[in-house]
Amino acid sequence: MKLVDFLDQSPALTNDEARFIDLDNDLSLSYQDMVNVSLALAELLTGKGVKPKDVVATYAPNSVAAYCCIFAISRVGAVWLPLNARNTLEANLKLLKKSNTAMLFVDDSILASVPELEQHFPDVKRINFNAHQVGGLDIQSLARVQNDFAVNEDDEGQSGDEQPLVSLLATGGTTGDSKLGEWAGLTWQTMATIQIEQMPKTDIPACYLVCAPMTHAAGVSSFATMLQGASILVMNGMVPDKLLSAIESHRITHLFLPPTAIYMLLAYEGVRDHDYSSLRYFWYAAAPMSAEKLKEAMAIFGPVMIQTYGQVEAPMLCTVMSVQDHVDALESGNFSRLRSCGTAPPQVKLAVLDDEGNVLPAGKEGEIAVKGDLLMRCYYKNPEATDAIRVNGWQRTGDIGVLDDENYLSIVDRKHDMIISGGFNIYPGEIEQLLWGHSAIKDCAVIGVPDDKWGEKVTAVVELKNKNEKHDEQEIISFCKDKFGSVKAPKQILFWDELPRSPVGKVLKKEIRNIFWDKARRKI
Repeated sequence: MKLVDFLDQSPALTNDEARFIDLDNDLSLSYQDMVNVSLALAELLTGKGVKPKDVVATYAPNSVAAYCCIFAISRVGAVWLPLNARNTLEANLKLLKKSNTAMLFVDDSILASVPELEQHFPDVKRINFNAHQVGGLDIQSLARVQNDFAVNEDDEGQSGDEQPLVSLLATGGTTGDSKLGEWAGLTWQTMATIQIEQMPKTDIPACYLVCAPMTHAAGVSSFATMLQGASILVMNGMVPDKLLSAIESHRITHLFLPPTAIYMLLAYEGVRDHDYSSLRYFWYAAAPMSAEKLKEAMAIFGPVMIQTYGQVEAPMLCTVMSVQDHVDALESGNFSRLRSCGTAPPQVKLAVLDDEGNVLPAGKEGEIAVKGDLLMRCYYKNPEATDAIRVNGWQRTGDIGVLDDENYLSIVDRKHDMIISGGFNIYPGEIEQLLWGHSAIKDCAVIGVPDDKWGEKVTAVVELKNKNEKHDEQEIISFCKDKFGSVKAPKQILFWDELPRSPVGKVLKKEIRNIFWDKARRKI
């Protein structure tokens, strides 16, 4: 399955009601309009020498114009590489080089904000675009013209390739430079199948809002909804009042946000001032949410929360905690279930392994591993890294988890985030879960800090909801001791105005940790 198949096979092609709408740039295209534009841009790409299997990147903020470019890339049989506009220039240039990118669609706003990008061309050929033009061609004009451009299937390299490469997605780079995961057509098809099964067509016209970066989960999960005839509304960035107003005024049914963004919404003073009755699926992933904040979100947005678990190597839908799962857990008071990320769908096999690769029984913590057609094909041109995570037919995730008796998975932490303090292994994730439930705390990160007595001192770095309020360090430490005892409870609480975050909103624990470990190294 190619990305353009999500467009070409949509039932929305037969009507004008479902549309791609850019809320920031006054652009609205029907599905047929999008077909016409993507055909014209595919012809533009081939005219500039782009061939099937070439890597073509997009470097842009969220926009409908960016979707036009993505579908054009897919039409010529090229491989899509999304570059996050919030990444550093250095990080994106590394990805361009690593992937041997043949052509780059770059938004004018990127060139304006990162003028030093110019000096790196003509190493990579580029096509400039903005919200209304691509390569100097007016999008609205292209939308009105039928185009008979076609690519020979044999030329696309489909013959003899059981899993043709569709896209390259960058890993988070938490332990070094990002790697590139190869997503085949089978990966996309499996992901869409699971998503449609778990989030079936709604009782009102489907409308998906993309406001988190479309180069990541928010954009990736929009494609399956196209097969359900959904309108795709695009907003560049998450401004709470603008986002919440859009849900109400445009009758949004589907929304994806990472937990940190949901916490921002919950902390916004006007969060209860809007109508959210259209929402059917408020999807979160990338990290678990605290049970307390989930209860608050369900009280405000309704019984619509749905959680999934995945990573670039095994994208998006390794497990699903359904809307009904959330409701049942809340109604029964089963908050341990509410802290889980659900069960594996039928298309995915999931297990918890020990260090030797043996499958562990329910209740035992170990490394989460997966099998199935959802997996990436491999790391791009990096067989050593691929082999390192695949053992006995399983793909290891690097996440520590535990299954309960009903196969609900709870994520304990990242394997490399474990703290060894006083000879005890401590996973900061469960401490963070507790702190997220504190009424004064907006977000936090728990790390190990070098210490002569403990080896590593458990330290919580906290961002408060109200930066003007003062809170007692010992009160928060006692709050943790009451739950975990003195071994796991933080030995110190540090209050920061703002935690460092990645371009997709994840708290950068590695960056926080490095501040303290670099100081320790300088003392040696």
